[in-house]
Amino acid sequence: IYPYGNYLFIGSRTGMYLFDANDKDNPKQLSVFEHARVCDPVVAEGDYAYVTLRSGNECMGFTNQLDVLDVKNMEKPRLVKSYPMFNPHGLSKDGNTLIICEGTEGLKFMDASNPDNLTYRTALKGMTTFDVITLGGYALVSAQDGLYVVEYTNPASPKLLSSIKINKP
Repeated sequence: IYPYGNYLFIGSRTGMYLFDANDKDNPKQLSVFEHARVCDPVVAEGDYAYVTLRSGNECMGFTNQLDVLDVKNMEKPRLVKSYPMFNPHGLSKDGNTLIICEGTEGLKFMDASNPDNLTYRTALKGMTTFDVITLGGYALVSAQDGLYVVEYTNPASPKLLSSIKINKP
């Protein structure tokens, strides 16, 4: 679930659901953007939502991609563009930077200044990433072997600042 303004963006195994949450006790479903059966994290900002679709998991999907959706009209979201990915998991957006966890391929940094045409900046490899939370040029990344803090004030050259390793039994 990704809250944005007075809306809720809910990623599911079969689509992205949009809810009006003005009445917090009684959210109203506005629309759904359906896709193939896959796991579906979502973030949103402005008139766009970003959805990762991933194969090889309990969701039984076969697609690995990032979908950019135009949500200006919340009742009729529309696909703007799909981008092939390796195995995307969680994602986060901070300003014009979109960060995607790509499993064994690490973190992928995209320039989202033009949501109709995202461009690849770089990747930070060496960790199997699952989810990311961003704030003001810093990212907290959950990975297979622990937690990482990454500084990306220059998104073309992110830097690993620290990590807390978790020993697996």
